[in-house]
Amino acid sequence: MLISLGFYKRKPGLTHEQFSQHWREVHGPMIRNHPDVGKYIKRYVQHHIEPGHGFPGTQPLDFDGFSESWFESVEARQEMHAHPFFREQVVADEHKFIDMTQTRVLMFDRQVVQVGEDIAATLFPAAR
Repeated sequence: MLISLGFYKRKPGLTHEQFSQHWREVHGPMIRNHPDVGKYIKRYVQHHIEPGHGFPGTQPLDFDGFSESWFESVEARQEMHAHPFFREQVVADEHKFIDMTQTRVLMFDRQVVQVGEDIAATLFPAAR
C-alpha cells in the first residue's frame, strides 16, 4: 500500500475559508465522482488545518491542509497521474486554489502500526 501525503498552502489572495470551501466542495467531489478514479485511488482524505493552531509548546504546521491518497502501488499512482482527466482537469483545478510552489508531497509504502487497527491490512489485504 502506498500512501501519499500532500501538504498545501492556499493561493495568495484567498482566505483560509475560501481555500477550504473550494477544496471540500469543488475539488474533492471532482475526484470522488469521476468513474475512473476508483481504479487507481483507494482512499482519499482531506485534512483542513486551522491556521495558527498547534499544540502548546510546538510550532503549528505552516499549511492550510494536507491530504492522504492511498494507492495499491506506485504504478497505480503513476497511472492516475497520467490519466487525461487528472492531467487536464484535476491539476488545472489545483492551480485555482493551491499555491503550487509551496506544495510538499511525502510517500510511504511501509506502515508500522503501533496502536490500533491496521486499517490498510483490513481494507486492502491483498496489498500487504
